[in-house]
Amino acid sequence: MVINSQRIKIGKLHAGKIVTSVIEDTHLRVMDGDEELAVRQRKTLGPITQLHVHAHRSRSAT
Repeated sequence: MVINSQRIKIGKLHAGKIVTSVIEDTHLRVMDGDEELAVRQRKTLGPITQLHVHAHRSRSAT
């Protein structure tokens, strides 16, 4: 997943799950319920002014 142009890997085990991204002053956290999947230090500490969310969907063969 990508947050504020920063790639965060959470693993194939969690593919397709709905997760929560917690954006703190100095860190980015990715949560699945109470389980913390990833914690990364923010590369840029400026405000996040845009939010785009995309879900990957499998392409159906037609």
